[in-house]
Amino acid sequence: MTALGAAIAFLREGGAEVRVFAGADNCVRPREPGEPCARAADDAVKLPFVIEVEGFPNLLHELAHVVLLGRVAKDHATEYAKIPFDLARAEGRRLLFDELACCVASCAFHPGDDAAAQAWLEEQVGIQGHFFGFGDDLAAFLAAVERPRRDHREELERTLARAIAGVGEALARGGAADAERRPRRTLDFDEAWRRLLGRLAR
Repeated sequence: MTALGAAIAFLREGGAEVRVFAGADNCVRPREPGEPCARAADDAVKLPFVIEVEGFPNLLHELAHVVLLGRVAKDHATEYAKIPFDLARAEGRRLLFDELACCVASCAFHPGDDAAAQAWLEEQVGIQGHFFGFGDDLAAFLAAVERPRRDHREELERTLARAIAGVGEALARGGAADAERRPRRTLDFDEAWRRLLGRLAR
């Protein structure tokens, strides 16, 4: 089975119907009352959540969130009412590291070449500032991330490793072929981060 098919199978087992289409909100949401499954063979009662994504890389990001949390939940149990999260607090740091880990895991398994994967990582990291009050000011967000990255490096590294390993295990459980359940690249997070900072400096 392909990695995409395995991811869908794993998430279906966890109670989520996966829908992939252009313009999707890239979200995990509860099924609306009376909302049918897109496939007649699926059981809406057994699939109380809907995951809507634009493509496989987006699904990898959502899958990494699921394995880090240990279950499917609306918005991965992130309380959006608390935005902006404070990077100086443990809750904000945990959310930051989870988000970075999902960016990295989806990059590690990204089906494109290394350049496409790096571009994907940068795109995904660029979105994260909205959770922490930086909006589209990527430079300010990256500068603010430096302290938690430095002071809590082991915590970050553990979260990165958990996300990558968890995605691989999820794909294996979903029935992916041997080659499909392994990362396509070994990502040096520090090097990828330096490239992102270097792009901003140009």
